[in-house]
Amino acid sequence: MKNLHKSVMINEIISFLPLTKSINIIDATFGGGGYSKTILEKFNVKHLLAIDRDPTSKIFAKKIESKFSNFTLINDKFSKIEEIVNNTEFKDKKFDIILFDIGTSSNQIDNAQRGFSFNKSGPLDMQMGGSDKNAYDIINKYEEKNLADIIYQYGEERYSRVIAKEIVKNRGVKFINNTIELSNIIKKCLPKKNKLKNKIHPATKTFQAIRIYVNDELNELKTSLEKTLKILNKDGLILVVSFQSLEDRIVKDFFNHNSGKRWRSSRHYPELPDKLATQLKIITKKPILPSASEIFENPRSRSAKLRVAQKI
Repeated sequence: MKNLHKSVMINEIISFLPLTKSINIIDATFGGGGYSKTILEKFNVKHLLAIDRDPTSKIFAKKIESKFSNFTLINDKFSKIEEIVNNTEFKDKKFDIILFDIGTSSNQIDNAQRGFSFNKSGPLDMQMGGSDKNAYDIINKYEEKNLADIIYQYGEERYSRVIAKEIVKNRGVKFINNTIELSNIIKKCLPKKNKLKNKIHPATKTFQAIRIYVNDELNELKTSLEKTLKILNKDGLILVVSFQSLEDRIVKDFFNHNSGKRWRSSRHYPELPDKLATQLKIITKKPILPSASEIFENPRSRSAKLRVAQKI
């Protein structure tokens, strides 16, 4: 299986890693192994624990395993990060770096049979691994209101109700069986002026919403971030690359709430003091964005944001 994934902002990420000491690392979203491979080659790594829920990650781990004895991959959800540490040889160890690259990889998107792509015909699946839902059941069985709420909440799609209504209408004639059928239904729902104005594909937000819901991605991220604080060394770093606003908001809020920073639940309300104990220092006051040259070489990197915080 060819590794199609390019790790985003890899130079920016490794610029935060210490060169002068031996470190324990968790790559919480192994994917195709780009970050793990680079870090193992360039840094003094005691142990690198990689985690990925996708079964295909085992394929990409084989070459790294054969070269580095200090590398271990665990095929599981990163929301179980603390349990994984406690149930393996890493029990009682603390980590200096915990790295997250949130969202889908090119290996998932470009494999039509996984059902993530709105440009390639494939089954309505979208499971990353360990999911108890699939896109087919959601699209063909969920009530219209429930479907519209999912598309609006997880895709921030303003035409969610129109799209849900059209999906229900079409599946009343025959079940929607593949990604292209769904993509074509969504295309009809957006006004022509929107299609001309927007650079993204009309189905992008709906596909994102269904994928996030199938894999419970936002709750996975929230849970995992909370658990990192228990296994991170003093002065250790959490580095998170996100690709859309819902993920980035979770990371930003987590960093703010655990750094003692005053925050607002809404700009219309006064600032509130945070009651959580101060455990983090925010390193990146604003998110780091990919360079123009990286975006040119890898257009999928264009929406990436990197945030970094340090345990104190």
